[in-house]
Amino acid sequence: MAASNKWLMSSFAYYLDFFTVPLLFVGALLLGPVLLWQVAAGVLIWSFVEYAMHRFLFHALYRREHWTHHLDVLALIGISSWKTTATFIVLLVLFQVLNLTSLIAGVMLGYLAYISLHYVMHRPQHPLYRFMPGLVSNHDLHHQRGVEKNFGVSSPLWDHVFGTYVRVRNDALTEGVKS
Repeated sequence: MAASNKWLMSSFAYYLDFFTVPLLFVGALLLGPVLLWQVAAGVLIWSFVEYAMHRFLFHALYRREHWTHHLDVLALIGISSWKTTATFIVLLVLFQVLNLTSLIAGVMLGYLAYISLHYVMHRPQHPLYRFMPGLVSNHDLHHQRGVEKNFGVSSPLWDHVFGTYVRVRNDALTEGVKS
């Protein structure tokens, strides 16, 4: 499959989320009230959204654009931070009206974990890389050609739930992959 340059971004557009999302997260907490169960539920909601988007959008509808990332993991590929930031601002206003700011704070926290973990897992020289060998193995396997599994980047939870989780066996070099 040929790669697409449609989702290539400038460094600024790529890294903006690492600045705006923490600010919006803190803003959501300051708007309060802070309910820990809502924050936890928001993180869980994000993990499902991440899984569903990766599986059903990036590997189906936007497969060609996403394939660029599989070919060059360090390319600045993705959905523009302008769009995610604007989406989170609209959701924050809506969720504040609904008195659910802790819930959207949890979603933002989950998203921040996702972009941070995904960034680190493609950079073995990063100091945090060595602390996440399981997630790195899952994601590396996902990047192998022909493996349409392990769509959860920040957690394999939904891969387990929906039967899309595979792991590398200890003897993977001689016997291949076991699901």
